[in-house]
Amino acid sequence: MGTLGETGPQRRLMQLSEPECWELLGTQEVGRVGFVAEGTPQIFPVNFQVHERRILFRTTPYGAVAQAVTGVPIAFEVDTIDGANQTGWSVLLSGEGNHESDPAVLANLWGPDRATPWADGTRVLWISLTPSAVSGRRIAWV
Repeated sequence: MGTLGETGPQRRLMQLSEPECWELLGTQEVGRVGFVAEGTPQIFPVNFQVHERRILFRTTPYGAVAQAVTGVPIAFEVDTIDGANQTGWSVLLSGEGNHESDPAVLANLWGPDRATPWADGTRVLWISLTPSAVSGRRIAWV
């Protein structure tokens, strides 16, 4: 493999369509939620699931994430990187975070395919992100 700018195979950065972004999001189970808490940017990894074009993840009701992401703009990022081949993709969503309270949605989320947090502790609060923006990029050899 060469480096960018050499003749021969080169990497190309490509924008992903929104349908491609949603398809890729469905292939992963861990993403990162970004928000500002007490004036400082924060990023936390979370297990998540896609449900009706929304991102949902569980957290503890009294933790930093639950307190900081409710009713304010947040970002959510998921990616896959192949360092050996210098390829990968990234999807970024932004919108407002909210506590999920719809009983029908919650019943579905607690089903067998639910996002199960890796971290210990009681994580019974579902946070939802209905994105106002969805974007993605892929870097690949051409």
